[in-house]
Formats: sequence, C-alpha cells, structure tokens
Amino acid sequence: MGFALLLVAVFGTAYAVGRQVGPVAPGLRPAGGGGGVSPGMGGHDMGGMK
Repeated sequence: MGFALLLVAVFGTAYAVGRQVGPVAPGLRPAGGGGGVSPGMGGHDMGGMK
C-alpha cells in the first residue's frame, strides 16, 4: 500500500510540475494534424513496407 501511495505522489508531483512549466517543444504539431510527409523526411519512404 505504501509503494502505491509513493507512486501516486511521485507521478502527481511530476504532472503538476509539467503543467506549470509548459510544453518542452512548443514547435511540435499535434498528432494527426498536417498530414503528409514530415519536414526533412524526404527520401525516407521505407521501400516496399506497407
């Protein structure tokens, strides 16, 4: 029981700090937005993998 409470406390603290600090990489786009090929990934078509 004590270990579970410790985990909850650690993750809760990490979550609170993360909310206060904000995004680590503000230039990232949300998943699913933009579509197509990522910038800088030209030529990385993975051959015949589908």
